[in-house]
Amino acid sequence: MKEQLNNFIENLKECKEISTYDEAATKQGIILQLLSILNWNTFNIDEVSPEYSVKGKRVDYSLRIQKDNKVFIEVKRIGEELSNHQEQLLEYSFQEGVELAILTNGITWWFYLPLQKGSWEQRRFYTIDIIQQETEEIVSKFIALLSKENISSGLAIQNAEEVYKSYKKQTILKETLPEAW
Repeated sequence: MKEQLNNFIENLKECKEISTYDEAATKQGIILQLLSILNWNTFNIDEVSPEYSVKGKRVDYSLRIQKDNKVFIEVKRIGEELSNHQEQLLEYSFQEGVELAILTNGITWWFYLPLQKGSWEQRRFYTIDIIQQETEEIVSKFIALLSKENISSGLAIQNAEEVYKSYKKQTILKETLPEAW
């Protein structure tokens, strides 16, 4: 999985046409391929449920284990500003009790713990930027937070909560350190 994911990320970094992808191309060319590499059966709608309905609205994908929603993924086209869409995704996740939510345009991936306290922005605990970050870091985070094995075992949520706590500590330090000086 690691080597295949590494090759996939490297290919994305080098792909010139990626900037022309619309939402459908982003879903097919990036999201579904990535999920497949992370051992999700993208052909089984009981596992990767497309256009999952939440009170008459739809989230692009619900990753499910034994028909239980574990992760919601909302996909936008490459280059689209994500901040305009986070509230909607997190409301869906909160309503359904989904512990992990992802908002992505295929290049930027925002990871959220929707059931945590705080504003929508404070619930975002990690960002992957496929162009800017090192491939090794991207690969390790995708496996830790999104592989089927880690989602199924609950390890992905544990990993997410550790990253979230670390992020919160850094935020507190950034806010209080200048005052201490």
